Amino acid sequence: MVKRLLAICCLLLASGSVSAQDLPDNELQVAINSYFDNFNVKIVYPTISLTRRFSDSSTVNVRYLVDVISAASMRSHFNVDGVTSATEQEDGGGDDRPDEVRHEFGLGVNELLAGGLLKGGIFSLNALYSREHDYSSFTVASLLTYLLAKKNTTLQFGFVRSWDRVFPQIRTWTRKKDVYTYSFNVTQTLSPIFIMQVILSYNDSRGYLADPYQVVRIIEGDRVATYETSHPDRRIRKALGLRLNYKVGARAALNFGVRYYWDSWDVNSLTTHIKYQQYLHPAIILGLGLRNYIQDRAYFFKAQYRRPELYMTVDTKLDELYSNNYQLKLSIHGGYFKNIPFFRDEKLQLNFILNFYHRHSATPDWHSRLKNLYAYMMSFNIRYHF
Repeated sequence: MVKRLLAICCLLLASGSVSAQDLPDNELQVAINSYFDNFNVKIVYPTISLTRRFSDSSTVNVRYLVDVISAASMRSHFNVDGVTSATEQEDGGGDDRPDEVRHEFGLGVNELLAGGLLKGGIFSLNALYSREHDYSSFTVASLLTYLLAKKNTTLQFGFVRSWDRVFPQIRTWTRKKDVYTYSFNVTQTLSPIFIMQVILSYNDSRGYLADPYQVVRIIEGDRVATYETSHPDRRIRKALGLRLNYKVGARAALNFGVRYYWDSWDVNSLTTHIKYQQYLHPAIILGLGLRNYIQDRAYFFKAQYRRPELYMTVDTKLDELYSNNYQLKLSIHGGYFKNIPFFRDEKLQLNFILNFYHRHSATPDWHSRLKNLYAYMMSFNIRYHF
């Protein structure tokens, strides 16, 4: 389920990266991304994206991503009885083969509006399809970007619709998940060195919202019964965010953000982040960032269930928790290093990002039995304008 939310976020970012001042240039991006944590989850996901401008008013973007995933929890199979939903049988594997491979395809168009009330704005439409052995998803995202007040104010209206299908091999059913996301952003230039952005979002998810690989264990007499998790079939999420970008001197910038989130499952959270970016050289930018997150637990989450209930979960992402993410980013632009063959071309840009993530939950993870998650996320990205 987390991968679905990430895909939606990436799609919104892909649309939101378009500025009404100009359409994106012809560009090829290739990236190698990876994730490793102490819960024995390993993910490697290379991506490739191509943007092509077909006229002064339109561009097309195509992209492809593949996830190669290994997770210990996915190698535990529970054959749940169709009547009682309980079993004592458990088996699992432990080899080095991937537990899942996911393919994702994306197509997007950006159109500069030439007439009417929205003249000068940009309309973006993106489609995303992903498929794996137990999950499929089709998403459409639209974004309208419009500038006001001599281009000092930018308005963005976004809408995302997803149709997902869940068909885990360890179960005998297929279920649906439908997601609707609305967003509204206002970006205001306050001065030549100060920019502010306000972000509003509303998300309505319906259908199967649990994880089919997670199970709830309940002690019943002299045995331990295993039940499927059961979540409410609707979740409404709301969020309000504020971002500030401030230029510090001639060669540095400071970014600050805060976001408050609340939903119909009584999960409330607060996110704050700060990032400092410094030119080390006309072609080299160093970024250092810190992100903090705290949240309350969902109203139906319990550390232990005494008896079967209508809603049960072991997902620690619904528990009371806090997390910190530390980021190092290095960007290198070509054209300044004439003696280095690979860096001679001014159309080239390299980005290296390293994140260290720590999350602490009030109760241990259902599978690893650990309260603290430690993860490394690395990304190497090559961008080439042509």
